[in-house]
Amino acid sequence: MRLKKPILFILILLVQFSYSQDKVRVVLDSVFSYSVNSYKRFNIILPPNYYNTDERYIVIFLLHGFSGNHNDWINRTGLVKYLTNYNFVVVCPEADNSWYTNSPFIKNRNYEDYIIKELIPYVEKKYRVISTKHGRAIAGLSMGGYGAIKFALKYPNYFLMAGSFSGAFRWPFMIEKNKSLINESLKEAFGEKRTEHWDKNDVATLVDSLKTTNIPYLYLSCGKDDELEGLLDSNRRLLEKLQKKNLLYEYHELPGGHNWVFWDKEIQSFLRKLTQFVIQ
Repeated sequence: MRLKKPILFILILLVQFSYSQDKVRVVLDSVFSYSVNSYKRFNIILPPNYYNTDERYIVIFLLHGFSGNHNDWINRTGLVKYLTNYNFVVVCPEADNSWYTNSPFIKNRNYEDYIIKELIPYVEKKYRVISTKHGRAIAGLSMGGYGAIKFALKYPNYFLMAGSFSGAFRWPFMIEKNKSLINESLKEAFGEKRTEHWDKNDVATLVDSLKTTNIPYLYLSCGKDDELEGLLDSNRRLLEKLQKKNLLYEYHELPGGHNWVFWDKEIQSFLRKLTQFVIQ
């Protein structure tokens, strides 16, 4: 028996609709930031059934590294594919070479305020995500790993879990030794010498000054073969400080360098760990 064309057409549409509801979606969005006086783009990755339910989802703010942008995690890892197995919303913001920090002397360069005071509220108002500490996680690579841990320490009531992959915690050393081509961005973010602003953004100092152990669970990893001078040592020193404070964390020192092969593996590990942490 042959189907009539209108019925066949409806069946095709239904199949296409059903298939479209079962895919991870990447949406490019933007928000005007008064903190940096410009529109800032971000990618938001929505889980397969986002448009088919009223559910609110855990959201991960996933930060890029130095010289990166909001497309890095999507284009250079298998993140979108991995998210087919999870019910997470992931936000990949654009933060330039800001070190996720408010500059002490450059106007309209307040990137910490942008992430905390503008991007997070915007996402929580527009998208169906859980707008409490227990619904937010933050992670990143290199400069973004530094930013994620800094935010976890400065805003412990904002995040359930924070992750750093090859976290660039060594910037005080880099400024003092004047050792890097990226030094100009560091000086714009932190200044050229230790000040109160410096201490408020140095993760080692932030750990030392903690008055509570009620901070997000910290997931840290670094490649044993990381080629950036001082980076592995800075992760080890942070580990020692976390141990002394009896904070909740895990640290993985694994084979690998400062590259996307390592970070692709680590985002998979972080997604698994966040899932385990949520259902405990």
